[in-house]
Amino acid sequence: MSLLNLQKSLFYSMITQAGPMAKLVLIVLTLMSVFSWAVIINRWLVFRKAKAQGKGFLDIFWRTADLKFIFAEARSYVQSPLSLIFQEAFMELKKWAKGGGILSETEKNVLFENVTETMRKTAYCEHLRLRQGLAFLATVGNTAPFVGLFGTVWGIMRAFHDIGLRGSASLADVAPGISEALIATAFGLGAAIPAVIGYNYFTQLLMEQRTEMETFMTDFLNRIRRRYLGKITEEKESEVV
Repeated sequence: MSLLNLQKSLFYSMITQAGPMAKLVLIVLTLMSVFSWAVIINRWLVFRKAKAQGKGFLDIFWRTADLKFIFAEARSYVQSPLSLIFQEAFMELKKWAKGGGILSETEKNVLFENVTETMRKTAYCEHLRLRQGLAFLATVGNTAPFVGLFGTVWGIMRAFHDIGLRGSASLADVAPGISEALIATAFGLGAAIPAVIGYNYFTQLLMEQRTEMETFMTDFLNRIRRRYLGKITEEKESEVV
């Protein structure tokens, strides 16, 4: 039997020979690890699509000033928070455009405030969508080592109890029980380390997406201000001069 097969056999035997509490701990840690990897893969795909589609949408946004054309193209970038923010803001502008006529200064100010709040609300919803699952990763990263430690402590207690019953404390009697107990700590670290790395990585990506959303909102509001509130700005500038 090769060394690798021997290690696998020992690892399998330590799990199968563990006590009921140790097995329960290992099952819990295994489930935590599986769900953590599911969240990691899901968030990686979500952030990847958001970044790629956001770049494509920004190319269209800066290439043309026709908002209707941008809105039509934005529907192809449903995974981009920037695209969704623009679509909601455009729909708000469209509501005011249906009334027809020239807007008064007060109406223009109200329009600008409504569009601003609409974009902020959409950005907040997108922020919540992107951060889904990150709380679970943080929980696994913080609790998995302690769950594993609990399993280790319980296994050591069981090993010493067996030693007391046998009346022998030789290395041959102690080593199997201790090794079975320590495997819970290994499972805990195996579940926690990827969760912590994933949480830190996606938190950084979330911050980048939030910065992009805030920057886009500022740029789009400036475009709206120049297009719909230009007269108000000119009047205020003349008053200052």
